Amino acid sequence: MRSLNHLILLTGQELTAGDRRLMAFASSMGVSPQSVSSGEGSSFPQRILDEFQPGTFCLAVGAETLAHINDTSTSRSELQRLIDEYSAALLVFGCTDSEPETNAISWLTSGAISGIISLPSQSVDFELPREAISFSKQLGGLSFSGVCRQLVSTFTLSSAATAAEVIMTANQRPVFVQMNRGSCELFLVSTALPDLDEPLTREHGIEEHYDELIPVMIFLRHCFGESCWHGIESTARLIIDDPLLSERYGFLDYGILTESMQRARYGTSMAFIPWNYWRTSRRNTERLAGESSRLSICVHGCDHTNKEFEARDAALLGRKAGLALRRMESLRKRTGAVFEPVMVFPQGRFSRAAIMALRDNHYLAAVNSTCFPQDIGRDDLKVGDFLRPAITRYNGFPIFLRHYPRRLFDFAFDLFLGRPALIVAHHDYFREGCRALEDLVAELYQQEPDLSWPTLTTQLMRNCRMRNLSNGSVEVQFFTRQFQFANRELTAGHFLLSKDEPDPVAIEGVLVDGASVPFSVENGFLKLEVNAEPGQVRNVEVVDREQPRQSTPGFGVAHNARVLLRRGLSEFRDNTLARHGGLLEVAQSVVRRLKVTGDS
Repeated sequence: MRSLNHLILLTGQELTAGDRRLMAFASSMGVSPQSVSSGEGSSFPQRILDEFQPGTFCLAVGAETLAHINDTSTSRSELQRLIDEYSAALLVFGCTDSEPETNAISWLTSGAISGIISLPSQSVDFELPREAISFSKQLGGLSFSGVCRQLVSTFTLSSAATAAEVIMTANQRPVFVQMNRGSCELFLVSTALPDLDEPLTREHGIEEHYDELIPVMIFLRHCFGESCWHGIESTARLIIDDPLLSERYGFLDYGILTESMQRARYGTSMAFIPWNYWRTSRRNTERLAGESSRLSICVHGCDHTNKEFEARDAALLGRKAGLALRRMESLRKRTGAVFEPVMVFPQGRFSRAAIMALRDNHYLAAVNSTCFPQDIGRDDLKVGDFLRPAITRYNGFPIFLRHYPRRLFDFAFDLFLGRPALIVAHHDYFREGCRALEDLVAELYQQEPDLSWPTLTTQLMRNCRMRNLSNGSVEVQFFTRQFQFANRELTAGHFLLSKDEPDPVAIEGVLVDGASVPFSVENGFLKLEVNAEPGQVRNVEVVDREQPRQSTPGFGVAHNARVLLRRGLSEFRDNTLARHGGLLEVAQSVVRRLKVTGDS
């Protein structure tokens, strides 16, 4: 399918809820939809052809509207002519088992779809058959399960549907189908459309909306190609929380991990607790994290005390964030260990003030197993926030999501969106060695053969999404304060760069390759323009106005003694008690009573 220029939504006299959702979703993907009423007096095909060239547009119509068109012979013949002679593709969405909609779809598909059956509201197994991987890309061949909040309608394909491509199924019945009607591609989807403004919570996240999001995303990507938002690079990284840089930590054997990384072709970042900076030897650091190593170090809290970045005190959090960097810098100077200014929050807990503290201290990003702060406001994060590589709702600072290695589909969905596939593990994941990890890595390569494993700094600085504009320019959205952009085309290009920046007063300036350049802040986005020759790399830096800084001393002898106790107990747990289940349970109970764990 060649890249189309226009999405035209056929509506009734008024837009339905499904119409509004489709238009919002298309806009979020960088496609500007236009609605045309099929119920107005003049011929709706002619109104479209007066404005758009044949073959440059695709149509979308809700099944309810399609049923109304099918009821009127004049409208039906007009739609038939529009589809058969002028439109490159047609999406029919919101299909249900009502008789009018079933009849309309049977007419449209010449009987290839002979009926629609609803599944009861229950746990549903969705699958994207590998045979349709040309549509589903990194998702092809995978499945996911969910408890659907409403009835799921499924198609019944007749013997005439021999050329139909089933892109997604529910309980082994088609819910997303592609077929051809002459030169026009037909796409029919029966799952609900997503509401981008629906709030999410820690308990009810974006995973519950996979069935709603995926079909329309596949349709838009297929029809509009690089004219809609897309990622440019597929990257991944394993992040292991807590361990010291030593020969072994708990079940983690660095020698075995190093051999595994070389053999299976992956890279690892250690989420290192800055308090341990004085306990790390130069010999171990050079051996484990040298220049040729696939292993790097990022920041894991400051002291890793109980809920330390969940505090609301901005001054306290600023001290902690600054002290963590100062300790990591001391580690670098003493051992040569280059660290990455990326924060992994202990226990995944953080407040909105913690995000501001990271920005004020010039961290690059946060990587976390949840993007929801502990003091999240009502309706803070919504479905639409999770359709970009990073969450930037809080002060424009990026939070990148990571997952425990429980379900391959979550990582594939990240890659499909253009997000890095970030895997979180602790030492106990390596109880049986690296076999499970290597199996996961192999599966990721199967879904995305071009997968690469650069350091966190490298992949987050390069992470962006882009779309081609009709005037030949390319729009690029990036997320980190330092952004490295390469023109991958064979010709010179003009690029319109933007980044979420809700507070224009906070920006001192923007540098491109070290030189100050003009910029603007409009509607919450920082914007600038750059040119790049083929293969040229441009380095962009957003410079914040310097904030008044306090010194970042430690927190006193009593505090350090408490941290020492926590670290001693944690390491005894991981290195010794983890091998004895009963003793481990007793120790965890003691730690909770001492209130030095995030579980308390």
